[in-house]
Amino acid sequence: MSSVLDVPSQPASQSRQPLVLIDREKFRQNFNKWHFMLSHRLCGHPLLALPRIIELARDTALTRPDDLYYDSGVTDINERWGTSQPAVPVDETIRRIETAGAWIVIKRAEEDPAYAKLLGDCMSDLLEVSGPELERHMRYKKIDVFVSSPNRVTTYHIDSESGFLLQVAGTKEISLFRYDDRDVLTEEEIEQFWTVDRNAPRYKPQLQHHADEVTLEPGMGVHIPINAPHWVKNANNVSIAVSINYHVWASERANIYRINYYLRNKLGVTPTPPFRSPARDFVKRSIGTVYQTMRGTPNA
Repeated sequence: MSSVLDVPSQPASQSRQPLVLIDREKFRQNFNKWHFMLSHRLCGHPLLALPRIIELARDTALTRPDDLYYDSGVTDINERWGTSQPAVPVDETIRRIETAGAWIVIKRAEEDPAYAKLLGDCMSDLLEVSGPELERHMRYKKIDVFVSSPNRVTTYHIDSESGFLLQVAGTKEISLFRYDDRDVLTEEEIEQFWTVDRNAPRYKPQLQHHADEVTLEPGMGVHIPINAPHWVKNANNVSIAVSINYHVWASERANIYRINYYLRNKLGVTPTPPFRSPARDFVKRSIGTVYQTMRGTPNA
């Protein structure tokens, strides 16, 4: 029997079964607005088996250490990134993943040519569903690989990109909140996130009932919109997942929030949130772009 692993990186409609399966109408109605479920054929892929992931992690640690993050022992939903320092090398942590209490992310795995091909195949499937408009708004794309220990918690956070989280091995539950629920995620938290502190969003346990709790099993996936709060609880198993991420032109949104941060914290005024005044948004985007360019980070 042929495998989905034995196919070239070409549009799915031409020569291969798609790796990522999404309902077209569901995508168009919900992309970057609200989460939705999808399925995939990545389970059993040799690039996503632990021996190959160990090799990827070791190479990343040597050549791109900023693209590797791992810690162990974190069980608090509200714990901040970077507070738990790993005691052993990442390859050894993965070998001990059953008992390490660890969470590992290897970012930009596409720097490895084999993973670049995998990303290309997945992207061609997504773009067949989305149509050309999405690609026009895309700044860049990447694939991240996640490995976590049994019962491990991934802390509450938001992301600066739109993502498709694909569960490859193990089962976990993800709590997803709406990106526009200002009881859960305040304007001040978003402003701080884009400007000074990626740990700014704080979990509010009294609002857990606002979340949609989704169980992800192998072969399942979920779309997570930009800035949509979420946290994850692994089942009593090792979890392997990948995230196909779009970095859309979020800098427009980001620059509005950055200017609002300075208006609120430096001038003491309550700024108008984004998307309520096109004229104000235009001015803030323009000022923010100039500021980021002067800092040397125009696309941050």
